[in-house]
Amino acid sequence: MLKRFNLIDEGWIRVLVDDQGHTREVSLKDLFAHAHEYKGLAGDMKTQDFAVLRMLLALLHTVFSRVDAQGNPYEGLQLDDRYLPTNQGPVDDPEAYAEALLDTWFDLWDQGSFPEVLADYLNAWHDRFYLFDEEYPFFQVSQDVVAADKLSKSAPSLVSGKNINRLISESGNKIALFSPKYVRDKNKEILTSPEVIRWLLTFQGYSGLSDKVIFGKDKYKASKGWLFDLGGTTLAGDNLFQTLMLNFVALHPDRDDYSLHLQRPCWEYHSSEVVSRLMSGEPINNLAELYTTWSRAIYIDPACDLEEPFAFGIVKLPDLDHQNAFLEPMTLWQFNKQGDNKDTFTPRKHRYHQALWRSFGLLTLTDLSNQDQAKRKPGIIDWYNYLSQHTAIDSLELEAISMQDDGNATSWVPVNEIYDSLRVKDFILTDLEEAGWVDRINNEVDLIKTIIDGIYRGFLKEITAIRNTSSSGYLDQKVEQFYFLVDAPFRDWLGGLSAHEDKDRQIASWREQVKQLAFREAEQILKEAGPRDYKGLVSEEGKVSNIAIAYNKFSASIHKRLQ
Repeated sequence: MLKRFNLIDEGWIRVLVDDQGHTREVSLKDLFAHAHEYKGLAGDMKTQDFAVLRMLLALLHTVFSRVDAQGNPYEGLQLDDRYLPTNQGPVDDPEAYAEALLDTWFDLWDQGSFPEVLADYLNAWHDRFYLFDEEYPFFQVSQDVVAADKLSKSAPSLVSGKNINRLISESGNKIALFSPKYVRDKNKEILTSPEVIRWLLTFQGYSGLSDKVIFGKDKYKASKGWLFDLGGTTLAGDNLFQTLMLNFVALHPDRDDYSLHLQRPCWEYHSSEVVSRLMSGEPINNLAELYTTWSRAIYIDPACDLEEPFAFGIVKLPDLDHQNAFLEPMTLWQFNKQGDNKDTFTPRKHRYHQALWRSFGLLTLTDLSNQDQAKRKPGIIDWYNYLSQHTAIDSLELEAISMQDDGNATSWVPVNEIYDSLRVKDFILTDLEEAGWVDRINNEVDLIKTIIDGIYRGFLKEITAIRNTSSSGYLDQKVEQFYFLVDAPFRDWLGGLSAHEDKDRQIASWREQVKQLAFREAEQILKEAGPRDYKGLVSEEGKVSNIAIAYNKFSASIHKRLQ
């Protein structure tokens, strides 16, 4: 039976090995053995790193839900030679099991590197990690699963290498200019084995809806990729081991709902079983399954020649239920006041051109008391808040990852990547008391929005009225320019906060910076003003409006808000 390119042994995960930016492609076995020596993931895109990270986390959830940091099965749990439970085991005593899961996490963290049991697990499942395989291809289906008699058309939709590669995303209808791949002899469509698996994982997370083939004849709501709808939120440590551990939610914050279920990564099942579960709409209740869920039944010819243009066949799979899907810990949430998702939370993407700190409240605050202002923070932040109470984590980086789409509901083509990061100190995210740092920083973020979107935009609106122009483009450009000017100083201020200095004094220092920036922007507009701006307008009631009066109102409002 044809089997090629085993992910456990072959190098394919690109990692950053030093501060000079050097990278290396490593195998799964190498990655877990040396994760503490690598700086982080360094794939082709941040969205790709996010998809790969979740696959790696699924491995951690699977293994360490069955054995502890020393590789011993949890008390009462019996495992076969593939580490599969043969009995209910510790689920009979949920409290003891939850405590054991937490002990395992802290033992791993204290060790500072991953134990040999991960390699033992991978060796036990070695046959399930071949990229090209007739029976168990990794993250794909065997040919019989997508046979013509099971589909709405005679064959799966065909996706070429230049469309699988999200750096290009070129269809057969329109050439992508300034491609990162040199165009010669269909070079865009050539992929190496490491590229195929990295882009395969990414495609399962960010698919879009431009393909047409489904299972059967009855239509269903197809997935565009679970990751496509997420406001991806991750924690980054000083090295890859720390990053994996910080995002390894060993005990789910909603523990009663999600912590005691069997972990079901896709590779432990035949592809026909994975497709069957997704087609049935059976809810996903464990993180290993969620992190390895598919949006497409993908078929790759195991005998394909990678010297030739690459392509794979895809069939749409049903969408996952987004409403109150709190199993997902790595996303922002929004509360819907109308529409099909009314009165429920659904994942919220990061906004294009908006810095991560502008979503600080969504990241850190939970308030379910008022539906008009309902907020729910990512589960990964709840997890971090728990960890920080029991171990020292000096500082970390919050990362935001989303994929922008084309806005066309019939295709949802990925068009751009959204990424930002924010380095914060431990005491900031854990100071949850009233008038603590989380509360205060959120207030400052809201104040910045009031200054820029309220007072400054209002000043600009008066000027456009005086000039008898109605271009919203001018307003939006100036507002975003102000946000851009605030961005670096706010990050510097946030990174320089001290747990030992007076909070009020540190906030007063920041507000003085905002005040200076606000007046600098407004005064620049004054310098550019012409005679018409100063002559202004006179209303029917005899009220005069000009740029000097508008500036005085702006100045008074700024002083009042920033006192």
